[in-house]
Formats: sequence, C-alpha cells, structure tokens
Amino acid sequence: MLEMKPKSGYELLKEISEKTNGSWTPNKGTLYPLLKSLDEEGLIQVKEIGKRSKRIYELTDAGKETITNIRNMKHESTARVNFFKNMHFEIFGEENMSLVSLMMDMRFYVEDLPNEKKERAIEILKAAFEEIQQL
Repeated sequence: MLEMKPKSGYELLKEISEKTNGSWTPNKGTLYPLLKSLDEEGLIQVKEIGKRSKRIYELTDAGKETITNIRNMKHESTARVNFFKNMHFEIFGEENMSLVSLMMDMRFYVEDLPNEKKERAIEILKAAFEEIQQL
C-alpha cells in the first residue's frame, strides 16, 4: 500500500479494512511493531512526523526492490508450475489433468508458505498420502 503513496499507520489500518470489506483489520499492537521492524530493516522510513507525532511512512529504495523481487519470484514460480502442468497434460492426457493440476497447485502453495507453516503443510500431505495408499 505504501507503493501508491506515503501513509500513516492509521491510514494503513483503514485501507486494510476497506480492502477486506471490513472482515479483517489488524490491531495497532500488530501493525505498529511491524512498521517499526520494516523501518529498522530499511524497507520503509518515516517521511515526516505530523501533528500529535503522527508518522507518515514511505517505501525506501530497498523496500521497492524487495517488492519487485517478491513479485518476480511469484511470477517465476507460477511460470514453472504452469510449464509442468502443460508438460503433464501433453504426456498423460486430459483425463489425468485434474489430478496433476491439483498436485501441482499443492506443491506451488506449499513452496510459497512461510517456513513456520511449511512443516505443518508437509505433515498434512503425508497424512493424506498414507490415507490414499490405504484406498
């Protein structure tokens, strides 16, 4: 959201709420420590301090580069998954495509999970595999 223009923490909270149609608004105790951490990492910076110590945050060049890198990685992952889906379609035919597609999608999503959630996802997949073997 800071890519568009510099914003205060309150503006960020409000925008998140609007984008999620009010279904999720992080609390201040979550957002402000995150903003502080991003500032310390050099990804954002305080552009100005307004009335009542209102901080306006903006992306730094490092922050813009990080966003670009994340988007590029996502595009590369999507391209890689689509390549393998198409290859499987050509090899195994249309009747097996839904299964192949599901397997590729699962791999894609597990790869994109944060490390702390990846282990749990692998446990779930192993349990599902064992259940399928019993069929």
